[in-house]
Amino acid sequence: MFDIPVRTKTEMRKATRFRNLLLDEGFVMKQFSVYIKPVKSLNVGQTVTRKLSKFIPDNSSISFLYITDKQYLMTENYLGKNCEENEEDVREKNGQLLLF
Repeated sequence: MFDIPVRTKTEMRKATRFRNLLLDEGFVMKQFSVYIKPVKSLNVGQTVTRKLSKFIPDNSSISFLYITDKQYLMTENYLGKNCEENEEDVREKNGQLLLF
């Protein structure tokens, strides 16, 4: 989860660069500033965190949250009337598999 300032063009470029880095590392956007990535273990997650922490833009607030597969499986998603697609639909459309 992150809060990156985007008041200037330079800040916008840095924020876009960081979001693209997350995508390149296999993260999926859950919300605009919330990205998720399943990993095999806490150690793997911490390795990814250390790698990404080297690229955090100035004046940004970044939080890495670790949850277990069991906790993630208890997620309840609700859609409002005008919501066109949900996370599962996007994953299916892009040919992604949910592994847990």
